[in-house]
Amino acid sequence: REFEGEEEFLEILGITREQSGKYECKAANEVSTADVKQVRVTVNYPPTITESKSNVSATGRPVSLKCAASAVPTPDFEWYRDDTRINSANGLEIRSIGSQSFLTVTNVTEEHYGNYTCVATNKLGITNASLFLYRPGTGIAGNGSMCLAVPLWLLAASMFCLLSKC
Repeated sequence: REFEGEEEFLEILGITREQSGKYECKAANEVSTADVKQVRVTVNYPPTITESKSNVSATGRPVSLKCAASAVPTPDFEWYRDDTRINSANGLEIRSIGSQSFLTVTNVTEEHYGNYTCVATNKLGITNASLFLYRPGTGIAGNGSMCLAVPLWLLAASMFCLLSKC
């Protein structure tokens, strides 16, 4: 919007991250052409996890877990297995690019299955998300809970047993 007077300023109370961007100041009078300056406003905020992607893999295969966070400044990521921080070593590789981080297991073994924690931090806060590396045949149901893929023969046998009252 436009202001008139000698000293004008823009004060944004309760600023939100959506109000980040370029703002323009234009000074004009009848004597000369207008002078225009732009200023970029950056709103800093703590991380929030925007995506955490569990995965399924058979042993002997490579697999990646993905974690993404929204934050300004850009978050730093750490990965944990149980209470132990993971470093890129022994077939595990951590790759963080901007607001995303990937934990890659180059050759899945039985010891790799289970719960992992992705932690995103910046100077304003910290957040985390749990991700899982599942064995084939297990996964996540539509509601986010763990489910077991049941073979058809087992379902058929169960139905037969119920119908024949065994």
